[in-house]
Amino acid sequence: MKKIVIIGVGAMGSAFAVPCLDNKNDVTIVGTHLEDNLIESINSNNHIHPALKTQLPKEIKFERFEKLQNILKQNIDIIVCGVSSVGIEWFVQQISKNYKKKKPIVLLTKGLSIVGDELSTLSDKIKYLLEKEGHSEINISAIKGPCLAAGLANKIRTGTVIANKNLKECQFLKETISTNYYSTEISEDINGVELSGAIKNIYSMLIGASEGLCNPKASKDIQSKYFLNTRSIFDT
Repeated sequence: MKKIVIIGVGAMGSAFAVPCLDNKNDVTIVGTHLEDNLIESINSNNHIHPALKTQLPKEIKFERFEKLQNILKQNIDIIVCGVSSVGIEWFVQQISKNYKKKKPIVLLTKGLSIVGDELSTLSDKIKYLLEKEGHSEINISAIKGPCLAAGLANKIRTGTVIANKNLKECQFLKETISTNYYSTEISEDINGVELSGAIKNIYSMLIGASEGLCNPKASKDIQSKYFLNTRSIFDT
């Protein structure tokens, strides 16, 4: 059993807690300073998450932001980043206060960022910010895949990729979080996995919009029958 702390009570972080729990881990979700009301709502409403519209297992502990530092001071095995991409700097500020070298950080957040004047993956940004705070030997893994949070929370079969430059860390996480419905593959190409996770939504939206883009002057019936020429532009 591993002690896992997920920071951020959003849909994906909360859904990720379900396979973590089912693999017999101790799981705590801590809200940000903006999520106290959401934490109270979940705790007082039979663990029903309003975004997921799903009742989460009662064994998952939901805690307010004020308890975060005390929790991080405990013997935590894995820290999970479940905040949005705009909250990455805030996330680093919080974990930096009690981060121990080589402590596994798992990044669920998708996106890219700017560090200095250069485009950066979020894992590189976390590493850069922690190093600025005087930390070394930083251990970051990214988990990415075509995963809908509500489906995962309801244990719909899901496949994801765990990426870390050290495959031993990937294997450790694979053994810690995989279940019969949450399948994980491993990769040492963390940059490639993060980039793919960030840009796949762009392609998904373009492919989804291809029906309307194929010929805006045509009827809906014609668009729905013959949009594949346009879709193939984005597929290739």
